[in-house]
Amino acid sequence: MGFLVRLYKKSFLKRYDPDEAIPYHSCADFPGLVCEDGSFRNSAGVEIRYFFFSYAGYREDRIILFCPGMGAGHIEYYAEIEALCRGGFRVLTLDYTGCGESGGERLPSCNAPARDATELLEHLKPRAEIIPVGHSLGGYTALNLAHLLPEVTRAVILSGFVSISDELMGVVKLRIIADRIKRYEKKLDPRLGSMDNRAYLASTRDQLLWIHSTDDPVVNYRYNAGQVLQIGNPNVRVVTVEHKKHTPQYTGEAIQRMNAWMGEYYRLLREKKLGSLREKKAFFADKPIGQMTEQDPAVYDEILQFLAY
Repeated sequence: MGFLVRLYKKSFLKRYDPDEAIPYHSCADFPGLVCEDGSFRNSAGVEIRYFFFSYAGYREDRIILFCPGMGAGHIEYYAEIEALCRGGFRVLTLDYTGCGESGGERLPSCNAPARDATELLEHLKPRAEIIPVGHSLGGYTALNLAHLLPEVTRAVILSGFVSISDELMGVVKLRIIADRIKRYEKKLDPRLGSMDNRAYLASTRDQLLWIHSTDDPVVNYRYNAGQVLQIGNPNVRVVTVEHKKHTPQYTGEAIQRMNAWMGEYYRLLREKKLGSLREKKAFFADKPIGQMTEQDPAVYDEILQFLAY
């Protein structure tokens, strides 16, 4: 099992920085969108960068805490953040330890983002209701925050997972292996790694909205959203979508473009046909980022109605 842990660390618990060749959104792409940034040092002494986004006239009684997925941090989620701001909310987000603009040699564990987010809230002490919204690892983080923090009574989970072992079951199909990684995560973070989200999902009075595509190849629907449906808690609403893979918040057209363009990009990298940064940037020159990240209005109708309640 030592090999399994080493493989897990190499594959997931690493440093995440943006690919300089891939185009990302910025505030300049959204006229009127304001970004205020700051930083603090978490309990491990790592500098964590955080960001407030808003349009004029946002609601002051609640703040959306957007939890990014595994990757380079908030820069990958401008389209999601902007859609929430356009819905009338102020959005707070952060780059986790080992990700994006924050310090740290690597992501310490898959539970560490919840610790960073909790300590961010302790640092800011916001005087508004906090509603976590997260995608993938961020969905798991949003679930953990709702479970962990009494003041959080609502959360939105996009393609999230119930536990580390449930996420891995969609890949390895063997519970003994998936549970071994869960035990390793518990060793890395005894407090957060020991939380039982199944029991929480069965008994919670918190209001949760879980959105998941049945063909998700990254976080398997059966072991996560499907399991939540079987639990049957009326306070946890599962919205099932089709043919959206790991990004149910995107339009179908955006998913097709993203898969085609990124698939071609990584194929050319494997074939060593894109060498320099200049060549890589040239590949994306005629591929607008907005066409790869277009958000689905129908999905946001569900999310915004839930957030506005």
